[in-house]
Amino acid sequence: MNRWMSVTTSVMKHVQALRPGRCFSQVTVSQARLQEFIRAELSYFAAQHTQALSLEQIVEASTPGKVARLVHKELPFRFAARIQHIEAVTGWEEQLELRQLHEIFLDSFSDLRMAEPPGTEECPLSVSDLNEYTEVIRSVRKRHRPVVALLAEAIRKMTHGDAAWMEGDAFQSWADTFLLSRISTEMLTSHYMAVVDSHDPSAEQLLSDDHIGIVDTKCNPGRICEEAAKAVQAMYANPTRQVAGNLSVEVHSHSDSGSLSAIEFSYIPKYLFYIVQELIKNSARATVEACEMDRQRTLSQRPIVVTVCADQKQVAIRIADQGGGAPFGKADEIWSYLFSTSKQPFQEYLESGSPLAGWGVGLPLGRLYARYLGGSLELMNVPGTGVDAYLFLRRIAPSAQDGIPRTSISDSLAPV
Repeated sequence: MNRWMSVTTSVMKHVQALRPGRCFSQVTVSQARLQEFIRAELSYFAAQHTQALSLEQIVEASTPGKVARLVHKELPFRFAARIQHIEAVTGWEEQLELRQLHEIFLDSFSDLRMAEPPGTEECPLSVSDLNEYTEVIRSVRKRHRPVVALLAEAIRKMTHGDAAWMEGDAFQSWADTFLLSRISTEMLTSHYMAVVDSHDPSAEQLLSDDHIGIVDTKCNPGRICEEAAKAVQAMYANPTRQVAGNLSVEVHSHSDSGSLSAIEFSYIPKYLFYIVQELIKNSARATVEACEMDRQRTLSQRPIVVTVCADQKQVAIRIADQGGGAPFGKADEIWSYLFSTSKQPFQEYLESGSPLAGWGVGLPLGRLYARYLGGSLELMNVPGTGVDAYLFLRRIAPSAQDGIPRTSISDSLAPV
C-alpha cells in the first residue's frame, strides 16, 4: 500500500464532526494519518443515536439519486455500530472469525467514508452519475458475502469447549442484535443495486414494471414455494444416497379468500425464497435422517407438504414434514444459533449465495427476516411424527402515490 494517499477535503469535513461547507481542492495525507481520521469518524458515528431503518424508508428510495443518498446517510452509522458490537466482546482479537468480521466492516466503513454521491439533495442523479459510487456498493456487497457464515463459525467456536467466551443466552442476544442490523444493511444495498439496474438502459435484463427495486408488487408466493422446493429436491438428487426413493415435496397453493385468482401481494421475493428454502431444507434433512433410521418407509412415502393460503391482510405458508420431530425438551433448541444438525462443511457455507447460510443460523435468521418484514415464523413440534412450520406474512399495501409500496407494520423495524 502506498505511504501517501490523495483525498479531497470533503472527506476531512466529515472527520471534523461533519462541519458545513464544501471544498474540492486536493490535499495529501499519510496513510497513518488517514487511518487516524477514519478511527475518529468511526468513534463519532458509533456514538450517535440513530433511528431504526424501516422497510418503508428503503422502498420509498425508488430512484438512483434517492437510494444513493439513503445509503450514504445510513450505512456508515450501521457499520460503525457493528464494529463497536464486535469490539464489545472481551478478547475478540484472539478469535479468527471475529477479527475477519471486524476487518470486513472496517474496510467497508472506510470505503463508504471515502466516497460520496455527487450533487446536492435537490439534484437528480442518473445511473452514469453514480458509476463510481455504484462500484463502491458493489464491492461492499461482495466483501460481505461470508459475514453470516463467519459469524456462525465464531459462535460455534466461542460457545463450545472448555474456554467458552460467552454463555449461550448472552450470545443469542448478541447475535440477534448483530444480525438484525445486517438485515437492514443487506436489504438496503440490495435495493440500491436493484434500483440502479432498473434505471440503467444498458442493463441486459430490466426489471418489469411490477418491481420497485427489490419489491415485487405482484409476488406470487405459491410460485416461489415451488421454486424453493425444486431447489431443495435438486440438492437431494444424489444417486449414491443410501435411502430408497426420491425426496417428495408437494406444493398446494389456494387462491385468495373470496377470489378465484392466484395469490399475489407486494413483497420481497428473494427473501421469501430464502426463508422457504431454509424451512424445506430442514424438513428434508429430518426426513432423510428418519428414513435412514426406519427403512420401512421410503422418502417418497414421507412427502413434505407445503400449503399456501391468504386473505386480505396476510399470506400464510405451512410446511409439514414426517421427519420424526424433536423431543419436547429439545424443541426450543431449534431457535438457538448454537443448534444445528447440518453436516455441511464450513467452506460450502462461505460459498453459498443465501444470506441465511451458516451453521445453525438458518432458522433463527429466517425468523428475524420474517419479523423484520412484519410477519412471524412459528414451529409446531410433534415428537415421533414431524414438525409443522407456519410462516405468516403481512401484505405490504401499495400507496396511492407513485405506486410506492407502503407498510403500516409497526414492528418492521430493526435496531442499529
